[in-house]
Amino acid sequence: MYSFQLKIILATAVIVFLSGYTAADDSDVVVNSIKYTNDFENGEAITVVPSGKDEGTEYRYRIFDNDEDFPEDWKEITFDDGEWDIGNAPFGNKQHEGITPGTIWQSEDAGGNDGNKDFIILRKDFVIEDVSVILSGTIKSAYTNYYAAFLNGQEIEDCLNYSGYCYEGDAEYWNKDIDIDTNFFINGNNTLVLVGRDSLWQGGDNTTWLDGELDIRVQTWKDVPIILGDDLIIKVDFFNGDSENKTEVNVTLQFEDSETAYETIDIVNNETYEWKVPWTPSRLGTHNLTATILDQSLTKTIHVGYYAYSINFSSSYETSELDETAQFHFTVRNEGDVNDNFSFYLSGIPNDWQYTFSPSVANLQPNEIANITLNVTTSDDAPAGNYSLYPIIRSQYYSQTTNTIVESGASASTEYIYRIWNASDFPNDFYTFDYDDSSWNTGAAPFGDDDLNGNEPNTIWQTSDDNYTYIAARHLFNYDGDQNFSQIRINIAADNYYRAYLNGELIEDCLSWSWQCYGEGDYWDAEVTFDTSWLKEGENLLAIAGRDETYQGGNNQQWLDLEIETLKLKSSLWGFEEVNMELKLKVNETYDFEVRVPISEKDIDDEEYVFTVWVINKGNVKDTYDISVSLNDTVAFNVVSYNQVLEIPYNQDRNIELKIKLTDYINEFSIGNISITISSRNASSELDTETYVIAKLYVIPDTLPPGTYAESEALVNNSSFEVRWFVEDWYKNNEIMGNDTKYFIIEYITDGGTNGASWSEWVVWQNFSSEQSSGTFTDAMDGYRYRFRSIGGDNEGLVENKENKYDTQTIVDTSAPYATINLRTDSNVINLDYIEIEWDVKHPNITGYTAQYRLNEGNWTNIEENSLAKWVGFNVPANGEYQFRIITSDEAGNQGISNISETITVDTVAPNTNIKKIPPLTSNNSVEIELDNLEDTFNVTLYYSVVRENQETIPINWDKYGDYTISDFPVTIPLNNQFHYYFKVIAYDVAGNHILNESYQELIVDQDPPQKIRNLEISDTKVVKNGTTDVVISFMSSQSQDLTKYRIYQSVNDNNDKTLVGELESGELYLSYRDSSVDIGYKYFYSVVAVDRMDLESENETGFIVLEIEQEVVEESGDEETNNIIFIGAGLVGLISLAGAAYYFVGKNTAETIVTEVAIVDESQEILDKNESKSNFTQMDGEFLCNACGAMFEMAEDRTCPSCGVFDELEGK
Repeated sequence: MYSFQLKIILATAVIVFLSGYTAADDSDVVVNSIKYTNDFENGEAITVVPSGKDEGTEYRYRIFDNDEDFPEDWKEITFDDGEWDIGNAPFGNKQHEGITPGTIWQSEDAGGNDGNKDFIILRKDFVIEDVSVILSGTIKSAYTNYYAAFLNGQEIEDCLNYSGYCYEGDAEYWNKDIDIDTNFFINGNNTLVLVGRDSLWQGGDNTTWLDGELDIRVQTWKDVPIILGDDLIIKVDFFNGDSENKTEVNVTLQFEDSETAYETIDIVNNETYEWKVPWTPSRLGTHNLTATILDQSLTKTIHVGYYAYSINFSSSYETSELDETAQFHFTVRNEGDVNDNFSFYLSGIPNDWQYTFSPSVANLQPNEIANITLNVTTSDDAPAGNYSLYPIIRSQYYSQTTNTIVESGASASTEYIYRIWNASDFPNDFYTFDYDDSSWNTGAAPFGDDDLNGNEPNTIWQTSDDNYTYIAARHLFNYDGDQNFSQIRINIAADNYYRAYLNGELIEDCLSWSWQCYGEGDYWDAEVTFDTSWLKEGENLLAIAGRDETYQGGNNQQWLDLEIETLKLKSSLWGFEEVNMELKLKVNETYDFEVRVPISEKDIDDEEYVFTVWVINKGNVKDTYDISVSLNDTVAFNVVSYNQVLEIPYNQDRNIELKIKLTDYINEFSIGNISITISSRNASSELDTETYVIAKLYVIPDTLPPGTYAESEALVNNSSFEVRWFVEDWYKNNEIMGNDTKYFIIEYITDGGTNGASWSEWVVWQNFSSEQSSGTFTDAMDGYRYRFRSIGGDNEGLVENKENKYDTQTIVDTSAPYATINLRTDSNVINLDYIEIEWDVKHPNITGYTAQYRLNEGNWTNIEENSLAKWVGFNVPANGEYQFRIITSDEAGNQGISNISETITVDTVAPNTNIKKIPPLTSNNSVEIELDNLEDTFNVTLYYSVVRENQETIPINWDKYGDYTISDFPVTIPLNNQFHYYFKVIAYDVAGNHILNESYQELIVDQDPPQKIRNLEISDTKVVKNGTTDVVISFMSSQSQDLTKYRIYQSVNDNNDKTLVGELESGELYLSYRDSSVDIGYKYFYSVVAVDRMDLESENETGFIVLEIEQEVVEESGDEETNNIIFIGAGLVGLISLAGAAYYFVGKNTAETIVTEVAIVDESQEILDKNESKSNFTQMDGEFLCNACGAMFEMAEDRTCPSCGVFDELEGK
């Protein structure tokens, strides 16, 4: 909902892509439109999925034999129905109400209560672009016999199983009309799923039908009348016709009452921006709303109106006979300033009367008048008298707000001080402020004896015959709310009568019977408005009395609850008061009566006998009746006395007591025929009735009452069953006092489902004539025992005595026995080939169990049939998903299929999970272990082994690293330098299957860079060609054992900005590299590093060389082509770092030659150089290198290699 306060402005941006829109100026940013709405509930109706009846809508569909065959996720939006059939709705097997099915769906009776092709699923996709505009949704369904509806996997209604609400014998448009939660809709594609089921119980009716329609109502923006008090949403559309996007643009909406809404927006070029602002007008009349963006603005004028009306009855008093229509004529005038539709209702009319307004709705422009006729039809038994009727006129703009100030007990358990009374003790002054209620009880409403229409009483009020029929309750409450309300109303649910007061003022007295007062505890039986001034600020006293009607037994229930609420009408904003007018309809007096004679003929065995004649007033007013009597035989009989006048109220009866006396002249053949005439004294026309009674002498007494008995089945599984009755043979064969059974009274008692622990009082089922010998007893309750007895009566009025006896007993068992299954497994995933199933049943008279299983949701297969054991062992035939159920049978013939057990997955195949390949070498501080071939792996145990490199042993000694689930991987393991690591896993699935895996991954950790190279020398080739020369870099190998190569870098400065110029493979002791075509005239730095197996580089060994030419004089021979060069003189060219100095002399011929002289910088090296061919050692950096084994050492006096023992050949030279 929107917040309708201008203090907080809510703005919503919706980008709408325009089609065919042309701006007047590409640089314009304009206000396109200003629209509004006050409709947040109804909106505009749109049919999203039309019915097949109207449009032949196309669905994807599939027909099934059983709902157990439904595919997984069949109702979900993601389900792939691409291979399903395509057909047009409606789906059915025959024409229905003139409609031919678009696609045939023919179910097949397979015998029993099941069938084939009795289920169908329809799926329909549709697109919703913006769900935010949906106000409501409705799914309509026409089907036989059961259906279900789902939207995007969400259940709308599931009526696929039997219930009185769900079952439909015939399809109707529409059987069901169900609201949809708007949260079920999503932006983009949506999927509607309809399911139909044809009931083939006992063969069914061979009729199928399924059709549906999906409607929504969406927000609209139309210029409809606005009434003061309406909440509005103003929608402003801004259009950017410029070629560029606009950002942080300030927009305003100026209301004429100086209220302004502000917003800063970004608007894409050639697109529209929607801005929504809530607004509630505060006055009548015209309002100008101006929207502004940049220098562009647009003004919209909105009129805020009001509704009002007046009515004028030509007559407010009419008369009517019973079951007759009276008419009231009146005019209604539209006194408002907007077009209006006025609807008409009638209050105060008795429930069994009928009324209509013609026309029922008046569509009037301002100041327009309509003529209306109110037709009121009375019932055929309405009591005579004056009736108050209250016409209600409702504008289409009528609305009100309700505030509950005293909540009902049903909703809030409101507490009262109360007391329950007998009628004779009830205090009529219970409602006064000074009444002493200190001895009363405290209890919460509702007050009642038992559940009523789904409501439970909070406080028990239980009558007993004519005792405790009154209840009085008092409730003190404080009111500090708004006094500016239009109406105040009390709502009462009473069974049967009430009287209510507020602060001592009588709201309504319905404590005695009248046609408009009787209630049955409905919420609400009565809704009574009263004087608003009775509600006081501060403390108020609400007092109410209730009375239970026990006349002729009443309805055997008690109930009392209420609430008080104030109502504030929208029309109070402009001072209009709804018109409340009283009409009077007099129901004229009607006179009629009925006479009944319970015993019209009597054999008198005493001197006197009193005949009783019932006179029932069937008119609608109290009447007085005159009675006259005539006797045909005044010799044998005398009329002693009778009632000559009866006064009988409406709808009541009185008795004529006619006393007859036998004279001494009576004989067995005397017959006294007595005529009784009853005449209405007040009827406007003659109204009388004559009836007769006959008196005779009692001659032969019959003292033997009939002997009868009843029979019924001992155990049934139906709520209806046959009861039979018979005359005992000994009575049937008695010719004197027997064989005259006239009727059978069949009585029954029930134990109320207590298993015979307690029994009800005897109840008369029916009175049957002697011609009938059986009947069907209906509405029997499951689990109840019923006992029957037959009481015979004969022509003499003798009645059989069966006190404390019964003839037959029937136990009703309609409940199927259902077993509760327990699988003796520790998990629902196992690797066993044997399962034990046990079950329990809380049901008597079990005759057998059938245990069944199914594999992978296939067909059910019996494990064991008709067993009385409550467990069974099951040998698993194959891997898969198993489910079990138990079919239980009882003596009554009921069969119950248990709930399907939990699914047990049997899996005896171990997973083949291994570690993904890891690099054999690493310089990292850790390694990530990942898995391959996960299959159904559930958890993993990781093993490892670690030894120093070159100290490995076989077999590998494994240690457990840890237990993990699949989600724990990858697992990071820290590593130590110079160690050799091995890893393997043993994988387990949920069932515990595993393989003792011997495959493993291994790696070696090497984090040490190699030792640097030795004896770096940098020299040139002394040949210059095209201004370049070659530089030779010579060095002695690194002493590290895991070398792979060497890298040579060059730079022209001593910083680290160097370039790789070459690489050499390792393996030689002495190495050199030629850097070709190096430009003359620069100083070059060369660095050499050793690279090991981890690609780690050693420390740099760096030197430099300066390649410069200083030429003073060059003389050549006369022959320019000669190769002889004359060197006149040369300057110093450069020094070679770490290696010596060079002098360059350059000739002019094409192949220039460099002559180099090297300065010796180390005397020991000079000695070694002179004897290089004879020495076994080479001096490097103050140490000696053994040329035989490569070991480095300091020279001792014996001049022997400590590693291999080689002797220096220069010893002694």
